[in-house]
Formats: sequence, structure tokens, C-alpha cells
Amino acid sequence: MPRNVIFYTTESGKRPVEQFLDSLESKEAQKVLWVLKLIEELHRIPSQFFKRLSGADEIWESRIKP
Repeated sequence: MPRNVIFYTTESGKRPVEQFLDSLESKEAQKVLWVLKLIEELHRIPSQFFKRLSGADEIWESRIKP
């Protein structure tokens, strides 16, 4: 079952994650987008890329190494 990566949107309509991605150099942004694509497409994602935050039921951390 594919997943949907959903970026947080503030009440005023801003999307901080998109703003962060826009601030990255091209190569850095490509790494982040590659990991997000893995998260959406793979059934089992290696924990080096994706991990549930402790104490949070539905919040996951995406990990991108430099």
C-alpha cells in the first residue's frame, strides 16, 4: 500500500517544509526528495531513512544523511 507524504500547513497557508526544501541547494533537495519517494513507494523502509517518533502515534521522522 503506497503512503502519502503530507507536509504541515499552517493556519495562514504556509508550508514550512516546502519553504525549507526551496532553500536547499539542488543536490541536497534531490536527496530529500529521493528519500520522500522511498517513503511513498516502498513497503518496508529502512529505519536509517524513516522512523516513528517515540511517544507519537502518527508522527514519523524522515532522515536524510548529508
